[in-house]
Amino acid sequence: MTDFVTLPSQKAIKQQEPSSLAAGKLKPLPEETARLYDHYWPPVETFEGFDPELTKFLAADPAEQRAVLAALRDDPAAHGEFLHRHLAAIYATWFGYRDGAYTRSTDDAAEIAQYTAKITLERELFDHWVTPAPLPEITDQFEAADYLDVVAATNPGVGHPLFGFIREEASKAQIERFLQCELIRNEVVDDEVALLVVGLQGMQKAVAAANLWDECGRGKLENFHTFWLRRLLEASDGWESLYDYRTGHPWFAKFTSNTNAALLTRASRKMMAYGCFLVFESWVEPHFVDILAGMNRVGLVDDDLQLYFTAHVKIDPRHSRELSDGLRLQRPLLGADEVRDVLYGAHVAADTGRRQFDHMLGYLRSIVSQEQ
Repeated sequence: MTDFVTLPSQKAIKQQEPSSLAAGKLKPLPEETARLYDHYWPPVETFEGFDPELTKFLAADPAEQRAVLAALRDDPAAHGEFLHRHLAAIYATWFGYRDGAYTRSTDDAAEIAQYTAKITLERELFDHWVTPAPLPEITDQFEAADYLDVVAATNPGVGHPLFGFIREEASKAQIERFLQCELIRNEVVDDEVALLVVGLQGMQKAVAAANLWDECGRGKLENFHTFWLRRLLEASDGWESLYDYRTGHPWFAKFTSNTNAALLTRASRKMMAYGCFLVFESWVEPHFVDILAGMNRVGLVDDDLQLYFTAHVKIDPRHSRELSDGLRLQRPLLGADEVRDVLYGAHVAADTGRRQFDHMLGYLRSIVSQEQ
């Protein structure tokens, strides 16, 4: 006879009955924590309308929109800037914060126009902007996971010269500017992971949800990863400085965020988003080790400045392994087309990151010439 306490139902109850939040009793936040949570996050201004160029694009029909984009292809910089500035403005709606249009009210006609423009811009992004390496002939999820372990360790973004520059050469001003860029790049990563969870199944869903739980501090607000960014911001030039800087945030700093959003906000690209995120996670440890070395070299050693980076050096290697193992252990087994999607997403991430880092290295070096 089965012992009552070993029944599957009792095991499930035992695991789920205790609260994951402060042992079932929520407490007021400590004063300093509450003070930082009084600031709106992400630190963005309220939406006040699209810029004139995007407004005109939204008013055009799809054929006219495609013609505008086709005319830009001979000028890679103008083409890339048009795509990434306007995709970033549109994606703000999908994340629901106050810098997005129609996040506090609805406008059916305007939202349809925005969605139409989103589709047109994304089609241009994938057909005429991304440049991933050719995919290997792999259709088995176990072989794909092994292959992605290699990609995660050897893709061009891992040891990109940008991070050697930060580690060994960058001035304090250059590193401080890079930290602002990093903060903006990571400010809604918890919601990016939340979007990844939606639609996954089995072990892939489990590892994505575990990643999200970590992003959300495992229920402790002081350990939200975005709270660590709040501490970084408070310990640096502060909130107003970031608001001011954001107006000039370079368009090429949006490559990885926009590409990830393009994958996350279309259902058919879900598996691509999984492969993309696996590569993004694999960069964190090597990149953050170099960032910390550069910060130490120029005297940016405050614990509040470094916490986000020191914590992720410990956490994210596990996340990357879990995403790879989630693919191996996935049930139901993935079809060949789903496996190819995962690989495609990884290749897109690797190449897009390399291109962003190339631009960022030139951008940071230009700050030197401006100071001289």
